Amino acid sequence: MPRKKKSSLVHFDIDSLSHSPAQKDVVQAQSLGQTLRTKREKKKLSLEDVASKLCIKEAYLKALEEGHYYAFPSRVYGIGFLRTYAKFLELDSDLMVAEFHAETSDIKDAPLDMPVIEKHFAMPSKKTLIIVALIIALLIAIWFAVAAFLSTDVFSKISLPYETTAQETEVVSDEIAPAVADESLAPKTEEKKEEAKADKKVNQAVFSAKAAIVVSGDVWVRLHNTQTGKTILDKTMAQNDSFIPEADLKVLQISTGRAGLVDLYRDGKKVHTFAQEKGRSLAEFAN
Repeated sequence: MPRKKKSSLVHFDIDSLSHSPAQKDVVQAQSLGQTLRTKREKKKLSLEDVASKLCIKEAYLKALEEGHYYAFPSRVYGIGFLRTYAKFLELDSDLMVAEFHAETSDIKDAPLDMPVIEKHFAMPSKKTLIIVALIIALLIAIWFAVAAFLSTDVFSKISLPYETTAQETEVVSDEIAPAVADESLAPKTEEKKEEAKADKKVNQAVFSAKAAIVVSGDVWVRLHNTQTGKTILDKTMAQNDSFIPEADLKVLQISTGRAGLVDLYRDGKKVHTFAQEKGRSLAEFAN
């Protein structure tokens, strides 16, 4: 017998798409969407129920049942949703896909515009660069300020009770002037002052004086006469500066800003080097 031609895939009854091949010849032509809807209604399921179980948007399932294939971004998406939907309804997914191709043969897919991730390295803005530069400059300025404060020169001046002045001549307190009654307490002659300025070495008069104060570095020295209540020396002395007190050592007190820089000479010989003193009596060195 001659072979019987296969029927077209354009229209299928819902039973012709089931797994019962004996019923394929008794079908009523239906579209793809009608087949899906009829099968779903026989199972007494709503589109909402199917969408919830298959995790497919209800709008896509409705588009399949109503033949709105343009609702899918691409034919591939429609075929994927159709296969899942057909298997859920226990239909032949291959036949359903063939019907889908037949019904969408005149629909052209629009090319998918997939986003492309571009990798690029952006330079920081000018504002960011300026802020960073200002912060770096501020940190450098702070560092130099701290370094200057902690330098040895600063520490060497901390022990001085008074700021060093630019005057190099001997300064006697203004209070001593009216108290001087004896010519023996008069200051050095102008000739001796000029000699002291010209020669920064120890004054030779120190070695012939009964008592003298000599300093070996910049240091503040104060001599106070307890008998008269007056201060006879109160200044910052430079290296090799000397002072010859006319008063007896028994009535003198000495104060120094730094230790190891102030020496006491008796009869031309160094007899003592003072520590940092505050009102120490020189009476012990009088004899």
